[in-house]
Amino acid sequence: MTKHLKKEEKPFYFKVLTVGCLLLLLANWILAIVTYPSLPATIPSHFNARGEVDGYSSRATLFLLPAVATFSLLILLMVGPLKSKFNNLSTTVYSVPLQPMTEARLLKVIAFLTAILFLVIETLLIQSAKTGQSPSHFYWVFILAGILVIYPFVEMALDKKRKP
Repeated sequence: MTKHLKKEEKPFYFKVLTVGCLLLLLANWILAIVTYPSLPATIPSHFNARGEVDGYSSRATLFLLPAVATFSLLILLMVGPLKSKFNNLSTTVYSVPLQPMTEARLLKVIAFLTAILFLVIETLLIQSAKTGQSPSHFYWVFILAGILVIYPFVEMALDKKRKP
């Protein structure tokens, strides 16, 4: 008789983060669709480190951010379930083995922060296109990007402390 391994229960906040990612992604698409007709034919498409516009493109590029966000988030949200199907694969972050729950949490939080980042960039791009000026709150991009870079290291340090 074979014993069935009990599937590890995921915390409720995993579902909240997943639904949050999907809602943010939907908001990104809706924002692009709703604002597209009211934008000028040429819109800012790139900003330098100071938040100043240094590149312009057709307003159709407005849909590029939601498309990249969709692709990125699908990958981030699917890595966990795919890994559980191939248990012999060992995923690590920066060659540091992590506990399964830490890996799952890391991917969910990174996906959520990425969804927020894409929505913030899209909002700033639309604001800049409508006003013709550099976005006023560009620093949020750097704050979110910084959190995305630092967060995995925090999780690894906390994971190390949790290990027996």
